[in-house]
Amino acid sequence: MKKKEEVAQKWRGDSDEMISGMLEWRLQHPKATLAEIEAEVDQRLAGMRARMIADAALASQSADWERGSETERCPECGQALEKKGKKKRKLETRGGQTIELEREYGVCPKCGHGFFPPG
Repeated sequence: MKKKEEVAQKWRGDSDEMISGMLEWRLQHPKATLAEIEAEVDQRLAGMRARMIADAALASQSADWERGSETERCPECGQALEKKGKKKRKLETRGGQTIELEREYGVCPKCGHGFFPPG
């Protein structure tokens, strides 16, 4: 898990990069329409938003299971889950961006359902 200041510094860097990239794009497209400008801003914001979502999800206390916690129980049948190590999971944000999270994964020995911790 990254420390708060490391994540904040990364986000500031992403923000600065997005702004400078947008300014450069605008210089290269001086006759862009409002719709084109809006589409470019939206695309850049969506990428930054996805990175922030992934970072925030991975920094969550529930990203890793702790012994005896509720997240070690199957939400379907209540059986204790068997940890299967960390697995990667791809998700799509509401903004249409794909993010990849690496988190603990567990399988229920009773009903066979597999689960990532919430959060």
